[in-house]
Amino acid sequence: MLNVALGGTLHQHITDRETTVAHRLAPHPIELTPGCRTAVAMRTTRPVGHSVHHQAVDRLGDGLVVTGRTADGVVEAAELTTGWVVGVQWHPEDTAADDPANQGLFDAFANQARLHAARR
Repeated sequence: MLNVALGGTLHQHITDRETTVAHRLAPHPIELTPGCRTAVAMRTTRPVGHSVHHQAVDRLGDGLVVTGRTADGVVEAAELTTGWVVGVQWHPEDTAADDPANQGLFDAFANQARLHAARR
């Protein structure tokens, strides 16, 4: 949604593409850009994501930069170049209770919300 809201486009059915990584209903490794907000929040550059998607980012929306991909190149994470806005293609809520890396996304988001509220 973030990508489309910012004018980007989607691959409508990634299953129509040749892929080497199972993306639907399968945990899979994601390669994050070192130092990006998502990697800092997760404290890793190689989290495991659980996905149920059949669509993926095609053309990036305005102000977004790709910060995570699967081995076959499917975009799994993107961030705005300004502010603390991150978007991930997988479902961190599915494994956060048992996976500190995915829980880290929620913790970082809550911390950013507190910092924003304190500045108001």
